[in-house]
Amino acid sequence: MGSGTSLSAIGLLVLFVGFAPQGQPRTGGLPRFDRQQDSTRVAKLNAEIDQRLEELKKQIAGKEEMMTPEVFKNIQSLQQLKSTDVVTRMGIWSRSLGVACEHCHVMDKWNKEDKGEKQATRGMDEMMGEINSKLIVNVKNLVSKTPSISCWTCHQGRVKPSRPSWARNVRREG
Repeated sequence: MGSGTSLSAIGLLVLFVGFAPQGQPRTGGLPRFDRQQDSTRVAKLNAEIDQRLEELKKQIAGKEEMMTPEVFKNIQSLQQLKSTDVVTRMGIWSRSLGVACEHCHVMDKWNKEDKGEKQATRGMDEMMGEINSKLIVNVKNLVSKTPSISCWTCHQGRVKPSRPSWARNVRREG
């Protein structure tokens, strides 16, 4: 796929995300799961995520204000964040994809690189940063003065995002 195709796809994503029908509120805050999902599973997963985050917070107690590389091993992205902010970010990513920590990590061996999902997450975070810092800011006539996307924008509690209804009949190249 050439860079023109990639930018076109990102442009469509930005257009889809940036426009909210007039009079429709835009949702904000921490992502939560799709209401159509089983509420028992969601509650159990949220409790598991919260428990794991609390355990991590205890492990970094007294180091919350230290930068990530000083606290965690093998940090390849998010180095500019404080350690407490990384824990928060992990919770947001987990809820956005509807997964627990072991989706990307080998439990209690956080620095391991054994799972491809961990690398995919890094790439997706980089893509999201590029869209938010370089692409979406140049789209004219957006409703928001500070437009942005997040993992939740596409994933909405699912590992594999569903295609929006307007794109389901669009033929993919390649």
